[in-house]
Amino acid sequence: MRIEKMDIRKTSEVSLTAYLLDNSTQFANITDRPAVLILPGGGYYHTSDREAEPIAMAYLAEGFHAFVLRYSVGEASSFETAFNDGEKALKWLKDYAAQWGGQ
Repeated sequence: MRIEKMDIRKTSEVSLTAYLLDNSTQFANITDRPAVLILPGGGYYHTSDREAEPIAMAYLAEGFHAFVLRYSVGEASSFETAFNDGEKALKWLKDYAAQWGGQ
């Protein structure tokens, strides 16, 4: 498994962490994997650690690549800002799917 962290909005508070499964010679027929984007809850005041990596690990166990988005939160952020962060993350996943072996 590889873990990579990317900044999708040039701010330190918004990041996308990728949990990527390695290919295996024992599963030679699996070259592409589905992916899931996880947006941890927290009432737009924080992003919950309990709803981030543990959820990603559950999807990894089922053969998915998992991506956790730490989106804009706090009183200075709005729902629209967090929603835009999610849209940017989905666009990034689609644009770079071939690089991480996704569908």
